[in-house]
Amino acid sequence: MKRIVLLIVAVVFSASISAQTVPSVTAEDVKDAGMAVAAEQTPDLEKQIKEALMKDESLQEETVGYLRDNEDTSDAITEIIGENEDSLSGIMEAVMGDSTLSSAAIQWISNNPEMLKKAMKIVGM
Repeated sequence: MKRIVLLIVAVVFSASISAQTVPSVTAEDVKDAGMAVAAEQTPDLEKQIKEALMKDESLQEETVGYLRDNEDTSDAITEIIGENEDSLSGIMEAVMGDSTLSSAAIQWISNNPEMLKKAMKIVGM
């Protein structure tokens, strides 16, 4: 009799475990979590990107090229380039002083894995 009760308990227990659904993680969940982490790190990331932009000429040239090719920023960057013809550092200072241009540059670098890696390498990350 004890064996039958024990067998019934074991069957009921295993059935209850197998009937439970195991939560699964979707790609959307992972993406949302990544966005949340990125949002928390945004001020530090922006600061690091700005620091890298002020240090490295190659990064500066690529960023100015992007801003020149982007139709939303091309007029403003063309004007800045005209005012600072021979000074890449002057161009970058003007870009960092313009909220629209600096936002576009930072967003481009942060959304471009190759450029972000390059920027982080420059600041020692």
